[in-house]
Amino acid sequence: MFEKKVYYSEFLSPLKDFQREKQPIEYRRDSLTGIECRINLKRSERVKQGEKSSSYPELIAKSKEKCFFCQERIKETTPRFPPEISSDDRITYGDTYVFPNLFPFAQHHAVATVTREHFKEIDKFTTTEIIDMIKASLTYFRQVNKYDRKAKYPSFNWNHLPPSGASIVHPHVQLLVDNRPSYLTNLFLEVSKNFWKKKRRNYWEELIKHEKDSERFIAQIGSISWFTSFAPIGNNEVNAVFQDRGCISDLTDDEITSFVEGLQKILKGYYKMGVRSFNLTSYSSAIGEREKNFWLSVKIISRPTPQTYYTSDAGFMEILHRVRIVETIPETVAKHLRREF
Repeated sequence: MFEKKVYYSEFLSPLKDFQREKQPIEYRRDSLTGIECRINLKRSERVKQGEKSSSYPELIAKSKEKCFFCQERIKETTPRFPPEISSDDRITYGDTYVFPNLFPFAQHHAVATVTREHFKEIDKFTTTEIIDMIKASLTYFRQVNKYDRKAKYPSFNWNHLPPSGASIVHPHVQLLVDNRPSYLTNLFLEVSKNFWKKKRRNYWEELIKHEKDSERFIAQIGSISWFTSFAPIGNNEVNAVFQDRGCISDLTDDEITSFVEGLQKILKGYYKMGVRSFNLTSYSSAIGEREKNFWLSVKIISRPTPQTYYTSDAGFMEILHRVRIVETIPETVAKHLRREF
């Protein structure tokens, strides 16, 4: 009745002199609703830089002092890939470094830095920085799938600053490759399939046709349409839909360039609106599987301005995938609380 699967994320840990570490991650699914959570007790040990500062400027200054992701420390303080994933310790492309997440919540979970600089406001990321980061991320997706064919659902995600759930200030993205899609990705895949079966038309194509005539449409750049959501799940929500492209790992150079151009414009617009923190995620079909009824999409939402002693416990997975990341075991909680009865 209750579904629980345990996967192990393996990497070479800087906390153990780069010896191999295996962290268990429980994937649990509610039997009635299908809603999921993931549990990794080790995540409670991660540093949260937002809880050590008294102001936004101090947050930036203090977090830089011993930043794990800054150029002068990154090779000593971040995990390395085991050889079965990458022949290099870390995947690099331009100024981007990709390496395993030290406190993962997926069997295959990596981090990619966006820039060499410790901090940038969201309107200052360069075209080259974002393109390099995306290309490095796609390399990771492909290498994981080559090693583990069951890992075929890639997810590209960005929590920026503590209000978005980011524990580290230095700009970075989270890369996941799972055996099955997240709750919300699966929902999109299923409803797209059902729409095709009933109407023999692609839902996303119909959606874009409709939105182009609405007040919510923003622009089209290349094959990518940008528009706000009719029924958003977050503030200032923006969607990017990629025409005739199902899987993020298949993006061409032209598609990446078009997407980055649009993303930069959205972030500059956000900044002028007073936004400093955001979440971004992708909804992708499986690597190597052509989905004629589903198109790749990216969703972005704004988060509150950074505040004193604050790191949100909700990031891209909780808000944009409807999967809760948990640091406590339900059975252990029940054991402690039973003592009061």
